[in-house]
Amino acid sequence: MASPRAPHATRRLSAPLSPVAHRRLQRFKAFAVSHPLLQHADTALMRALHEPAGFTHVLVYGPSGVGKSTMLRQIVTRLNAADRGAPQAGKAPIPLLLLEARPPDTLSFNRTDYYRTALKVLGEPFFERRVLVDIEAEPTWEKKGRKAARFQDSSELRQALEDALRRYGVRAVIVDEAQHLMKVGTGAKLLDQLDWIKSMTNVTEVLPILLGTYDLLAFRNLSGQASRRSLDIHFARYQCQQEQDRLDFQGVLLALLKQVPLTVDMETLMRHWLYFYERSMGCVGILKDWLVRTVATTLYDRSNTLTLACLHEHALSEAQCERMAIEATEGEQALCYTDQRREHVWSLLQLGLVSTPTGSPVSALLSPEAASPAPDHVSLPAPELDRPLPGEPPVVSPRKKRTTRPPGQAISESSKASLAASAPSQPRPRKRTRVPRDATPALSTVPAPMEETHEPPLPSAPVKRPRRVGERKPVRDPVGVVLRTR
Repeated sequence: MASPRAPHATRRLSAPLSPVAHRRLQRFKAFAVSHPLLQHADTALMRALHEPAGFTHVLVYGPSGVGKSTMLRQIVTRLNAADRGAPQAGKAPIPLLLLEARPPDTLSFNRTDYYRTALKVLGEPFFERRVLVDIEAEPTWEKKGRKAARFQDSSELRQALEDALRRYGVRAVIVDEAQHLMKVGTGAKLLDQLDWIKSMTNVTEVLPILLGTYDLLAFRNLSGQASRRSLDIHFARYQCQQEQDRLDFQGVLLALLKQVPLTVDMETLMRHWLYFYERSMGCVGILKDWLVRTVATTLYDRSNTLTLACLHEHALSEAQCERMAIEATEGEQALCYTDQRREHVWSLLQLGLVSTPTGSPVSALLSPEAASPAPDHVSLPAPELDRPLPGEPPVVSPRKKRTTRPPGQAISESSKASLAASAPSQPRPRKRTRVPRDATPALSTVPAPMEETHEPPLPSAPVKRPRRVGERKPVRDPVGVVLRTR
């Protein structure tokens, strides 16, 4: 026999919420807490929207559940409400267009489906097609048995989308779940997708913002041009090993608990903040969804208290947290730029061969005098005296007269005194000279520092006489005397 409480419990769970409870739940779901990491990503994205400065696309990536989609929805609502002006030709302007890239049914991304989705969001389900028909030619449409071909011409849809983006004054297209753009078929490359995005940007002057997980890192640095044209914005999670991140996460948790439309024991739940961090991996989006599930279940149970047991019931499992933590850690390690990679850049640019002295132009620019306003003209430094001016022949300094002294000749006492008086305070390195064997130690005096010694040339080797035609090779005896044949 079934328990009498089972039907009652089923009836309570299936019963709809009261209007008051429904409004309380919707108000909590619509609440978005502002925290430092969200503000950092929001500021970087707003700067890119105001001035792309050469960027053809923006990549916003981070771990799953960090709050990227919520941030972009708020930006779209805020800017569309602020920049919406008077209708032009019956069309209200849409500054930001928010789309979601759907995963393809085939192996590669379907651009035609992307065009259709964008046109539907803009309210343009139809577009004009003009066809020139030669009335003298045979009308092919009158032929019997002709089947209607399925429309698959993406070039026409692309042209229709480009015209619609101009008419509505779209400034940026935000593509959520943009990692689906990376699905390419056989023979295609990721660089082809980036070239397609760059072409759309050049034609329409509309900035695409690609939003996704760390899978978007494959779009980074595919080529030098792609690196220069891409702006990367990392929406990171809170790291427990950093003290400031721990404090910020506790502040986010406290702000969310204050908005819960139930009775909450703040002190008890805040003591378990590390448990909230463990089951959310430091991602605010996961934490918010966790609280929404718990609050909804509590309201359906006609209860008014948020308990730790109910929170534990709706938390993510340990296996789910492990899988998500692995993906988040791998993405963060891919973004880590080590000192070894920086040394590689230095070696490529040959920066190790450049030395910056104390009085370099860089230190002069960083001096307090350089903070003054720049003058209308810049004075060039005075040329050095020993450096010729442009257009003049180089000045050749006269060579010092060499004094030679035959080996074996001693220096007089007067010469020694003059050399001692003119010698510098610090001795200069001496030049080793070759002394003949017949010279005595008393006569092998070291020459003056500025003088050069003239050594006699070594005897040259005798030049061999070439043999005449038909002459035999010389035969040498054991003593070494050459015997020549007559």
